Amino acid sequence: MPDAGRARHDLYKIELPKSRSDLPALPWTCANATMLNVYFEVLKDGLLDRLPPEFCRSSPAYCRLVVFDMPESPVGPVRDAFVALGCRLNMMPAAFVAASITNSAAALAAGAFARGFPTVLGRIDFEADVNHARALIADNQGPLLEVVMPQLQTIEPSRLAYDHVDAIRTKADSSTELVMTRPDITIERAAICKNARIGYPSERESTWRALDCRNVVSAQVAHGTRTFAEATTM
Repeated sequence: MPDAGRARHDLYKIELPKSRSDLPALPWTCANATMLNVYFEVLKDGLLDRLPPEFCRSSPAYCRLVVFDMPESPVGPVRDAFVALGCRLNMMPAAFVAASITNSAAALAAGAFARGFPTVLGRIDFEADVNHARALIADNQGPLLEVVMPQLQTIEPSRLAYDHVDAIRTKADSSTELVMTRPDITIERAAICKNARIGYPSERESTWRALDCRNVVSAQVAHGTRTFAEATTM
């Protein structure tokens, strides 16, 4: 039998902002976006402890790390990142968001209401060109994770495809619901990296550190238009 997740929904319940009336309505269309996308293996217990029981883990256990740089959005430049647990829902591939960071208060508030990602404010250093890419993710206590892609190889965009990501969304009455966000980037240019690495500058406790990279499976860079959209109820 496949291993089911063992995390309660309450683990992902958040305190909603008081209002989102001053924010542009989703979806936000963000041109010239760049995404770093890395799949990496993890120990199964750390994954199962954070995975809700509606999902089963994949074998081997893995996570997906995503970092976005969006210089153009309705609220100005935005960067965000999330780590998602590789899993299956009704035997179909899925990924469940376990942690997320953004450098934008507006994106944080919009995402809290509409996307369900457990997002906090932080800092994301980001650089990417035709040869290499790098991102450093930090919260208000300091660096959490660094991803480095030292050598990039251009590929046809049609070679890349991404599954939906799921999350637990807190509703106005403080109850929760399972939601899905569809793949949100239209890829215009793409590259892969065969020697990517993930490092952890800090040893302090965090979800990012608990989902420790055991081995990078694949890494890509995608450039195009991102649609920062509301999640739908599953």
